[in-house]
Amino acid sequence: MKLKNENEILFLIRYALPIFTLVVSIVISIFLYFETEINLKKLKKETKDLYIEEQKHLVKSQVENVYNYILEEQRYTEDNLKESLKSRVEEAHKIIVNIYNTYKETHSKEQIKEMIKTAVYPMRFNNGRGYFFVNDKKGNNLIHPLLHFLEGKNLLNTQDSKGKYFARKTLEILENNEGGFDQWYWRKFKDSKKEYKKIGYVKNIYELNWLIGTGEYVEDFEKDVQQKVLEQIDKFKFSKNGYFVVINKNGKYIQHPRKNLLGKDAYDILKDANDSTVVKKAKNISSLGEGFLKLNFSKLNDENSYSKISYAKKIPKWDWIISTGFYLDDINKVLEKKEKEMVENFNENTRKIFMIATIFSLALLLISFYISVLIEKRFKKYKFDIEKHVDENKKQYELLSQQSKLASMGEMMENIAHQWRQPLSLITTAASSINFQKDMDMLTDESLKESVDTINNSANHLSETIEDFRGFFRTNKQVTKFSLSSSLEKTFKLLSSHLEKRDIEVIKNIKDIELLNYERELLQVLLNILNNAKDALEEKDNEKIIIIDIFEEDKYAVIQISDNAGGIPDDIIKKVFEAHFTTKGEIKGTGLGLYMSKQIIERNMNGLLDVCNTQFDYKGVVQKGAKFIIKIPK
Repeated sequence: MKLKNENEILFLIRYALPIFTLVVSIVISIFLYFETEINLKKLKKETKDLYIEEQKHLVKSQVENVYNYILEEQRYTEDNLKESLKSRVEEAHKIIVNIYNTYKETHSKEQIKEMIKTAVYPMRFNNGRGYFFVNDKKGNNLIHPLLHFLEGKNLLNTQDSKGKYFARKTLEILENNEGGFDQWYWRKFKDSKKEYKKIGYVKNIYELNWLIGTGEYVEDFEKDVQQKVLEQIDKFKFSKNGYFVVINKNGKYIQHPRKNLLGKDAYDILKDANDSTVVKKAKNISSLGEGFLKLNFSKLNDENSYSKISYAKKIPKWDWIISTGFYLDDINKVLEKKEKEMVENFNENTRKIFMIATIFSLALLLISFYISVLIEKRFKKYKFDIEKHVDENKKQYELLSQQSKLASMGEMMENIAHQWRQPLSLITTAASSINFQKDMDMLTDESLKESVDTINNSANHLSETIEDFRGFFRTNKQVTKFSLSSSLEKTFKLLSSHLEKRDIEVIKNIKDIELLNYERELLQVLLNILNNAKDALEEKDNEKIIIIDIFEEDKYAVIQISDNAGGIPDDIIKKVFEAHFTTKGEIKGTGLGLYMSKQIIERNMNGLLDVCNTQFDYKGVVQKGAKFIIKIPK
């Protein structure tokens, strides 16, 4: 912002800081409010997401617990079956031994056999599937409650469905053991096409030299285990609507709190309330093994459909899918309560923020007013000191500028003397010719006119030269419109004699550009730079070259002055624009020329002045030297 006068500065000092403080306080308060509101929304979302994740973790852990329970039951199915068979055989064995011991003294062996048969025949277990058989040690079957036709037959050559002589194996087991387990494969009565694994337990009846045994199909026992597991799962509950669902490998419900759904196709029921994508994802879980599923389903006591997130996991070996989940509307009820608490906290925090912000703003406002008063006092004092220093610097700058010009006056006087020699010689010659011709009575009107013209022309040249030098040393500054090519020619008029005397060739690549600026100031800069180039080239023996390029670049007119004097040493090139720095010695130089040149270009003309070392090709030879770059705004 450009200030018009001191009153505007004082106005800013008095009121800018308080206003700024007030605005900043208001902005901060508004920012804090919206930031808190954004944080509240973010917190609501994070709370909801976190709560849902917690619920997902909960239902997953519930499924994992049931999953582990089922695996545990599966792991010990055969062990439990064996334990059950052994226990049953032990019970039957005790009954048989007890009958024998009771009647061995009073009854024959055949009578005891019939009593044992009568006792063993009705014995059943495992839902009526289990029974006992009795053989002697020769492989003859004595008792078989189901297959009566086997009684009295020798079974040593009878094989199971895989070719195993199970009667022989039984005798081998009991040869050195009181009892033992065996397994074989047999076809069921109702399914003669498929072989089923069967586990049995046999035990010696030493008193009669018999053996008693029983067996059970693993699949049948496993179904009992599965039914027990399903009954146990039916009892598991972990929330109001938290229950477990089990689907078998055919997609049928085998466990559901709604008993009317048992045996129905689960995927058909899901399809009625969801799109095909949900059903597809549900079916994919059977191949993936586990996963979450978002679906729509009714609650236990409500037929309406609600959004639900379920977690399902596949039970290996049995090919079951067990799942449970939670309803999102139940979550929303809990979240609404939490959100209400958060909104209340937000409103309370907002009130506190505005209260603190108001107090803080008032305190800052008072402090800012106090600081403004101090700054105003300091400003007035500094203003006085600055004006004093500005006046001193202005006088010093003008003195240095004039001193710089005066430092060049000796060289200028030499130029004047050199440029005056020829016209003065012409005037002297013309005057002598008139006197001689007059004395010899040879003076004609034509020769007199020619000599007078020569004297007048020479006098005019002397007058123009004086005017050029006088213009250079004028101290007044005035913005004028001028041509760069014209300014350069004026400079060469002042330096032409020195350049010719030292055989310095000047190469010009000039684009004529018009500027509105201080021409006399620019002439002084050009003269200083060219004088430095001339002095640097004076010690050079071979070709001496100065190249001047003038062109446009962006918003600047650019003047580049290069020489082939070898350049400026790297250790001093950055110092050449410092005041009183010179490489010519105290007798030849003052160190003001380049310093004042940089001040003129950058301070007075709003331009740029810099120097660097350069090299260029001239007549096939690489030349090295310094290059001064002047940039002046167009």
